[in-house]
Amino acid sequence: MTQLIPYIAYPSAKKALAYYQRVFDATDIKRLSPTPQQAGMFGLPADADLNELTMHAEFTVLGTKLMCSDAFGHDAKPSEQISLMLMIDPIDAELGDRFYQHLVDSGEVTIDMPYASQFWGDKMGQVTDAFGVVWRLQQAPA
Repeated sequence: MTQLIPYIAYPSAKKALAYYQRVFDATDIKRLSPTPQQAGMFGLPADADLNELTMHAEFTVLGTKLMCSDAFGHDAKPSEQISLMLMIDPIDAELGDRFYQHLVDSGEVTIDMPYASQFWGDKMGQVTDAFGVVWRLQQAPA
């Protein structure tokens, strides 16, 4: 089976992970800092605080696995071409409502489109997180 997993670069993946844990209820967080040898491969200064850097990390939001790392000097701007879609199982209709309300209550996302019933029958909403990543939440009717 092939699986597509979003892999996002951040100026600080460690800070992003803390944000997603707090705001998106991220779970299953795993983070690896580079070793001194790996830091050299990334061209990092010898005095870099490796504990603050992330070579690779994984986290889960609503059962969806995502991966990330530090951008290590590369441009870490999000693209308007790609958004992350979280498909809510229609069997758990309240999950999407609870998750969306948690995002709203956090005050740490921009609501681009309220999570509400749409003309095609699904419930859908969209937010942009503190890093500029667009998240869509969608649920088909039961």
